Amino acid sequence: MKIWPKTLCLAALLAGVAGKLQPCVWSENPRNEKYMLDESSWDLTLKGEWMIGFCVPLIMACIKFERVWSKFAHEKQLEKSDMIVASMKLEYSETVIRRFSLNELPTILHVKDGVFRKLPIGKNVQELHELANFKWQEIEPMPFWQHPNGLLIRAYVYYIQAIDQVYQASWLGTDYEHATWLVRIGLILIMGMFLTVCCSIYCCLYDRRKPLKCSKKSKEEIEGHSARKQKGSSRQKIAID
Repeated sequence: MKIWPKTLCLAALLAGVAGKLQPCVWSENPRNEKYMLDESSWDLTLKGEWMIGFCVPLIMACIKFERVWSKFAHEKQLEKSDMIVASMKLEYSETVIRRFSLNELPTILHVKDGVFRKLPIGKNVQELHELANFKWQEIEPMPFWQHPNGLLIRAYVYYIQAIDQVYQASWLGTDYEHATWLVRIGLILIMGMFLTVCCSIYCCLYDRRKPLKCSKKSKEEIEGHSARKQKGSSRQKIAID
């Protein structure tokens, strides 16, 4: 089920409010026997092998997926597999949606030693086992511009976090749209200052090298003029003789 990112963020927020959930940390759910992750603990997935499921309770497809996913997690735990099956909390964090480039729910990611792959949705436990055991190798890794720990994604997440910090600052008393524009203006000013400094350094280095070239050129011109003058004098002397 494809869904726009803004709609996805709204659904995640409503799910958190409706369920009166608390922001989660790295924890284990005894009933479903799967691990729960959020924005503060997602980097644990960069080590080892993981299968991560993304869904929110308000979407019908996610309700069906959650039952299958919980059973799959339970069976994997009974197998004492090195693979960790986890679910990601989306209720309070837009950064999770942006970090993992989610545009449809439910979504499954396979992670091994920091390499992320977006897998097709398994309709039953058997299909999930096949994906976990060997089919994940047939899937191409996520491109570098979508890697959750890549430079582009990290910069975008910092941008969202900066907007949240400005929005939550009580002394500003601004709404989310104004907070967004304040952060954008701040980024433009910082980029302008950075470019100004770079141009100034370049100009200083260029101006320092330029006189050396000029002096060298002038010296060559003087030597050439002297040589021509001596040559002309020699010709005049020969003509007189």
